[in-house]
Amino acid sequence: MALQKEIALDNGIKVNYHRIVSINKITNNSTIIEVASYINESERQKEIDYYNSTEEEKSMNVFIETNYIEKEYNETDTIEDLYSYLKSTEQYKDATDV
Repeated sequence: MALQKEIALDNGIKVNYHRIVSINKITNNSTIIEVASYINESERQKEIDYYNSTEEEKSMNVFIETNYIEKEYNETDTIEDLYSYLKSTEQYKDATDV
């Protein structure tokens, strides 16, 4: 699962493929969502290929922008809930599921 929406970063690079990398639930306090953003889905595939390659084949040159988004703690949040939450934020508003 991932989100698709074009976002221009401050440095001018445009990213349009976003996925949740990790979720850190700080009990009874907050949830921190780590989001990796790629130029496009094929760049994400290059990262997957890198991790699936043998040591001799390992080569990766992929731009990844990482953001941390904090939200109110909810012990029952699922990954699907957190993607829905992201789409409710200004940054990922109008993003589509991919």
